[in-house]
Amino acid sequence: MQTPKVLIDDHEYLTQISLVKGHLLVGVELYKNEYFENAKRHMKHPKSELYAGLIPTFEAKSANGFASELEVLALSVENNEELSIVSKNYKGLLEAINQNEIYVESKSNIFENKVLLVKSLLEIAAEEYAIGIVDGNIENKFEYQDALGFTTVAKNILKNANSLSSSEDVKRNKIIEIIENLSPLWPSLVPTEKINGDAVKILTAVSKINSL
Repeated sequence: MQTPKVLIDDHEYLTQISLVKGHLLVGVELYKNEYFENAKRHMKHPKSELYAGLIPTFEAKSANGFASELEVLALSVENNEELSIVSKNYKGLLEAINQNEIYVESKSNIFENKVLLVKSLLEIAAEEYAIGIVDGNIENKFEYQDALGFTTVAKNILKNANSLSSSEDVKRNKIIEIIENLSPLWPSLVPTEKINGDAVKILTAVSKINSL
């Protein structure tokens, strides 16, 4: 098994953390809508797929990480706790995750670098969607859901961006609109019928952002 490497590049670091957020966001949304087994699957992914890869970087940055908070949320979902408890644990986890996002160089917070992060997340969402939906058929609902989570996190990054110039604010709103126009790709959280969706639409959105 390959040993995880330290993510020297802040863009890569923030991308990985954002992917964790995407898994969690869609997992909690599924739990709210009582798709409990789907939710449990997504709560396992961040720890098994992503968190271990971040540990060397947390250590190198002297960041605390968020292992305990991640475990608390995952257990509350696994144990079918009340939604209020799951929501509280989710909020606590997000606060812990956000604390780990500050261990980056200041340039990571400039608007153009946030846009780069958004584009990276959309490109990964396109990869996931292409696995989830093939010729309109549901091949993997979990990858389809991941794509929704990553796309939503991408949009939230821009919604939460502050200290923007007037031109940046205009561009931000245009990008948010481009992302929101992708929403028909996810007609439901757990699809059961053929979907009129194609990952190419997400990549086309990235191209539109590039042309702004």
